[in-house]
Amino acid sequence: MSGPRPTLDVRAFPSDPSLLLILLAAGVLLSDLFFALWLAELNAPLDCSSATYPACPKDAGAMFSGTVTHLLQVLTPGMGMYALSAWLRRRRAVPLRDTAFQGAAETVERLVGQAGLGRRPTVLVGRRLRSGACVTGPLGGPHLLLGPELLALHDKGGQQRRVFETVVRHELAHLQSGDLRPQLLTTLLRWSNLYAGAFAVFALTLTLSGDDIPAGDYLFSVVRVVLLALLGELIARAYLRVREHHADLRAGTADPEGLLATMRAGAAGAAGPGLRVWLRHHPLGSDRLAVALAPSRLLASSPGRLLLGATVAGVLLATLQDLLLRIAAPGSGVSTAILCGAVIGTALTLFFAFSLWGHAWHADAPGRAWPAAAAALTVGLPVGSHLAVFTRVSGRGLTGIPPNPLLLAVLAGGALLLCGWLAALGAAWRRGDPQARRVPRFLALAVPAACAVGGWLFAMFWTWAASLLGLSFCPDFPDAPLCRLADPERRIAVSMLATFGSGPVLPAVVLVASAAIPLALFLARRPERGGWEDQTGSG
Repeated sequence: MSGPRPTLDVRAFPSDPSLLLILLAAGVLLSDLFFALWLAELNAPLDCSSATYPACPKDAGAMFSGTVTHLLQVLTPGMGMYALSAWLRRRRAVPLRDTAFQGAAETVERLVGQAGLGRRPTVLVGRRLRSGACVTGPLGGPHLLLGPELLALHDKGGQQRRVFETVVRHELAHLQSGDLRPQLLTTLLRWSNLYAGAFAVFALTLTLSGDDIPAGDYLFSVVRVVLLALLGELIARAYLRVREHHADLRAGTADPEGLLATMRAGAAGAAGPGLRVWLRHHPLGSDRLAVALAPSRLLASSPGRLLLGATVAGVLLATLQDLLLRIAAPGSGVSTAILCGAVIGTALTLFFAFSLWGHAWHADAPGRAWPAAAAALTVGLPVGSHLAVFTRVSGRGLTGIPPNPLLLAVLAGGALLLCGWLAALGAAWRRGDPQARRVPRFLALAVPAACAVGGWLFAMFWTWAASLLGLSFCPDFPDAPLCRLADPERRIAVSMLATFGSGPVLPAVVLVASAAIPLALFLARRPERGGWEDQTGSG
């Protein structure tokens, strides 16, 4: 007779913690790079060996050394804070074997052995942790710190001892997953983000104080710095919350009932306002219990998380475009816009795709998620492009996606079509693979298709937006060819249709999008050799 079908394994899907960590690193590091380049440009001397003043470029050697120096200035505090926080946690800790909790020490040794870690952690008692626990320390020598009130649960026996073992397994799960390196990177990025924001406000104040700059422009620049720092912090805290959920599930594989008992104990009175949940480092007890009862909740599409991703993409579009224009040859604005839109657009499409595809296995009606995802994309991308602080100081440089009605309508319509198509693609595969047994095969089909569709869409959109941004320079360059046109906005729209709607590119994109869904339906129903569908036994 046929064996029982396996339960859904959320680890078969792309990891949310990894996606959030990549999002945080991309947003913070590119902003840090532009910030360091901006400061280096302010301080570098002129090189008039190949030009005459005042057209002399900045000295290339001074620009490079200055950029590296200022980049280290914003990254070093993160390393220092990680080392300091680890040292402070260990400073008053004592080895567990030297305390009166000998029974708990034997249990911890047994659990550490069961975890199969490559490097056994040093187990310490952190008196300030009370009923808490954590893992910290250098990458080569981790430390497991347990609070005295938590250790006291061991000797109470019964359910209390079960809770103690579950908490220890949770911390060991962080070590099994290799979370110390991501924790180091997260700490580095968070402090770099906050330090760069504070230093940017200081630098803006010094730079603009000598110019006749309206107070409104200065205040707007400062607000954008604060919002950018807040954006990075929200992403970091979202990563920390999702990471805790994954550690819970890994710890619960050895004792599911103990995990549920621990979560129920922590869920009592753990409700809070939705806005405060975004600011928490750890998820609420009620959220942890809900995920422990239904792990597929981790696959649910989060509109808030998608809004953060779209906003970061908007920041990256404006920042990367400005960087490319600084190093590219004159007259290459269109090619840099196409490159920028294709690269950032492809990454943004995959970020949304992984969320919507996972949601197809979470919800009975997966189609309900894609309108909210399209709304997050339509709102987040323009907002983020206007937050790119170093691309516009006192009205100079790029200004973000212009509020052109036709352009925004194309963005909204494209977002609806893209998110609807991604959701339909995931739902089509789920029909033939409800247990997510063949997700790698699905990703091999869906990821290239999504890259082709999303890359084309956002390359067209950003090239259109960048062309419209060029109109803002017409007061300073009235003789430019684009500025002499009677209706430049309409001419730009027509040229975009001619560039991206003609030739073999558009038919190829339409063919890929049209063939992906029926192909997914066909391949999802073909069982893999040796899969559970082919395994039968005698009755």
